[in-house]
Amino acid sequence: MCEHMSSSKDHSNFVDETDAIDSYFECITACSLGDEGTECVTQCLEVHLKSTID
Repeated sequence: MCEHMSSSKDHSNFVDETDAIDSYFECITACSLGDEGTECVTQCLEVHLKSTID
């Protein structure tokens, strides 16, 4: 029974990480390709992926 609970928790973490990655890619797709786009991509990284790194 504990194995099932652990598996369910792992699946939930995987889904959360996948959602964060999808959100990050949606965000960077909206950024421009010029110099100001670099700041935009950095902000997307901080907003969408920082919580998965911590």
